[in-house]
Amino acid sequence: MEEQNVSGAVRPVTVFPLDPVDRHILSHLGANARLSARSIAREMGVSAGQVIDRIKRLEENGVIQGYRVEVNHEVAGFGVNAFVWIEIDIRQDVDATLDYCMAIPEVEVANWTTGEFQLFLTVRVRDHAHLRKLLLTSLRGVPGSLRQSTVVGLAHRRRVGGQYAFTWKDDSGGSEPS
Repeated sequence: MEEQNVSGAVRPVTVFPLDPVDRHILSHLGANARLSARSIAREMGVSAGQVIDRIKRLEENGVIQGYRVEVNHEVAGFGVNAFVWIEIDIRQDVDATLDYCMAIPEVEVANWTTGEFQLFLTVRVRDHAHLRKLLLTSLRGVPGSLRQSTVVGLAHRRRVGGQYAFTWKDDSGGSEPS
């Protein structure tokens, strides 16, 4: 498998083969990264040593890149989420633009995309006044920005563990428990 980065260079990506034990461990950690290896092992019916070895192998091979905290944004005072599409000049350096956006504390995710708008941001703010200030200051300064379109999220559902929680499928097309 190859991955083409935004500058056009192609680099090989090594896909690490995950077996059902790896998938079960990842599912448990995706639901609660604070689970101990002993607790996961007990639920899976395997030894704690096996779980520890698997987790270490998954970390060393870049499958597990880190552990995160799930935050209730509303309780933390950042209950408004918005999505900002930005059309970017085609001469603009993609990496510089993404780096600029990720340096803005309110930006949760920055995606370079295809279509009419090249940049898609997910932002999290306290209230509409905070959103207005963000749009008129930091986001107005996005390198190569030509025009923007913003929508405010009204309701959402999210998988526990965010992008790190998966619904695994085996090779035969059947579901595996997560």
